[in-house]
Amino acid sequence: MKYITLLILLFSISINSQEVQQVEVVKNDNQISELFEELGQNELKLDLIDILSLPAFDITYERIKDPYSSFGVSMFINAGDNDSASRNWTDKFSLTPFYRFYFFNKRDYGGAGFFAEIFTKFSSGKHDVEYYNFSDNSGSDYIRTEEENFFDIAPGAAIGQKWVNKKGWTFEITGGVGRFLLNKDENDSSTGQEIFSNRPEAVLRGGFSIGRRF
Repeated sequence: MKYITLLILLFSISINSQEVQQVEVVKNDNQISELFEELGQNELKLDLIDILSLPAFDITYERIKDPYSSFGVSMFINAGDNDSASRNWTDKFSLTPFYRFYFFNKRDYGGAGFFAEIFTKFSSGKHDVEYYNFSDNSGSDYIRTEEENFFDIAPGAAIGQKWVNKKGWTFEITGGVGRFLLNKDENDSSTGQEIFSNRPEAVLRGGFSIGRRF
């Protein structure tokens, strides 16, 4: 009986010695802030889709205010030769200030993860305007199309996801929509003409961006 009890005791000790206690490390706010400060609070990034499709440059500067929010501005410059005759409307230049709220988990460094964004886009470019029922000197009506410059403002909202590695390199996916405020068709009762703009009423904000935090 003593031998059986001894064997059971030795077997229990052997099993207990092989057990590994699992410890889950969860970052507290101080650890998150330390990691956040190591990466820096400034970020520059470039949208890849605009370069490949237009070509155009969409450059964004973002200031990480704290691990949970940021603000910045995107600058779009159209470097292509395409004009309103082929696309009906073309943004040549735009500035888009934004403010973001980050909802990251404890594995992130702060200023990363899922985010929600509000923005206002200020854009200028060229577009086609169609004039209907315009009476010339002969009294006949016709349609004429003219290329005109435009400026417009579009407030909107977006959501996205950002990944940051330990070297400070970032990759971001963004998608959102806004609405132009100044794009309206007009009727001139004095001349009997109707004016139609070929620009869309909505604006899309999004893309795939790669950047660097410093």
